[in-house]
Amino acid sequence: MKKIAWGVLALLVVLAAALPLTGHGYIWRALKSTYMQGHRTAYIDDAKNFDQRTIAKGSSTSWPKDARYNQTPLAADTQDYLKQYGTAAFLVVHKGALVHEEYFAPYNAQSLTNSFSMAKTITTLQTALAVKQGFISSFDAPLTEQIKEYANDPRGQKATVAQLSAMKSGHEWDENYYLPLNMTADLYYGRDAQALVLSHGFEREPGSEYEYSSGSSQLLGVFLKRALQAKEPRLTVSGHLSRSLWQPLGMENDAVYTLDRPAAEGGMERTYCCIFASARDFARFGQLLLQDGEWNGQALLDKAFIERMRQPDLKPFYGHSLWMDWQYKHPFYLLQGHEGQYVIVVPSQQLVVVRTGQHRDKKTLGPNGQLPLEIYRFVDQAVALVQ
Repeated sequence: MKKIAWGVLALLVVLAAALPLTGHGYIWRALKSTYMQGHRTAYIDDAKNFDQRTIAKGSSTSWPKDARYNQTPLAADTQDYLKQYGTAAFLVVHKGALVHEEYFAPYNAQSLTNSFSMAKTITTLQTALAVKQGFISSFDAPLTEQIKEYANDPRGQKATVAQLSAMKSGHEWDENYYLPLNMTADLYYGRDAQALVLSHGFEREPGSEYEYSSGSSQLLGVFLKRALQAKEPRLTVSGHLSRSLWQPLGMENDAVYTLDRPAAEGGMERTYCCIFASARDFARFGQLLLQDGEWNGQALLDKAFIERMRQPDLKPFYGHSLWMDWQYKHPFYLLQGHEGQYVIVVPSQQLVVVRTGQHRDKKTLGPNGQLPLEIYRFVDQAVALVQ
């Protein structure tokens, strides 16, 4: 097996030498930061491989601990499963207080790990806040309000901000996390995310069909960035996230947003994938959603918008940057990221469940045939803890 692995790596190195001539120069970064580090895909500790901006916290508040905090161990099979798939953290919050909190070496409460596509949900929340703050006219605003590049595209003229969030804009994209020569790999390792997503047009009528797309969430980030800077030229996506959510939510740690290239060269946040934060701070997004956008008595987000996010759109399992299964015995919705990053909300039990880690079992599906079975395992385990 080792000989095969080294043979594949050698072939990739040879191919990489010629790839800059074909527009695939990003493969060098992929080789150095991922494949030559022993990973087959992006991983939760790879922030060091990219330029960064800090998402600054304000005055921190700690999670209260329930009287039952860590008193009841997880079921043995759940504990074994978490270890098997390289879990970093597993947290359960009940009625706004920590009931269970566990970290697996070398991770701890201060460890910052990659959100992967949980960032898509955060980008949608930021966009809603930008609407509320007057940066954007409406969540249903046309893309051409900020993205003039589509002004002469018949389909692009019809596409809206909300459609990007619901994965139904019709924007051309091919989602694949494992093929090195792929536009999603280019988006992750390349050095101009904005140019890449804008180089793609619309392959179908906006609003007509669901297609999960990291390109759509990066395009939403481009729209958000331009809307912010139209009124505050120096305001970055990270800066807006800090003052609009990180500080109001009392996050315990600064976070990191990785960029496509250095800030001095115009680098922008990779809004579809890459917020590095602690498990406790990720949990606050679940609690904010559970509380219908309210935090410490203040309506950070409108309840009607949160309700819109968690209602199924074209597919019964997806709303606006939220996954869901409302038919399960414990109905839930969640933020979901590559390799098993989850913030799961179980409204009927007032639960928020966080799992971060290196790998997951994505092939074994749950009752709805769309979400990994392990999500249901985590939901059931959390409910058992509080019952």
